[in-house]
Amino acid sequence: MFTFVTYRFMQKRIQQIIDKFQLSPNTFANEIGVNRSTISHILSGRNKPSIEVLQKILSRFNELSASWLLIGQGSMFEDHQNIESKNVTEQQNTQTLKSIEKIVVFYSDNTFEEYNPNK
Repeated sequence: MFTFVTYRFMQKRIQQIIDKFQLSPNTFANEIGVNRSTISHILSGRNKPSIEVLQKILSRFNELSASWLLIGQGSMFEDHQNIESKNVTEQQNTQTLKSIEKIVVFYSDNTFEEYNPNK
């Protein structure tokens, strides 16, 4: 469960997002699709951010790290460059491992032909 301290720091992280993207609280509320009062109450500490609000923040600002927003762990932004690089490397490895060496066609008269695409 989240503690009061966790929510207070989450409130600060939401303020950091607003500051980082140079938005007013009203613009931020519009960006994520919530009422202006919802953000005002979160920033003032009156209300805790709901799961729905947190999901909307992460959906709109998909470059944000969920771990950072929720528990303050890691950096503010996902390291998309490392993720993309890892995906490209995995695709290259898969493509390198899979190649057609030969195709054998069997005919009904019990004969066959071999095709070697790499030759």
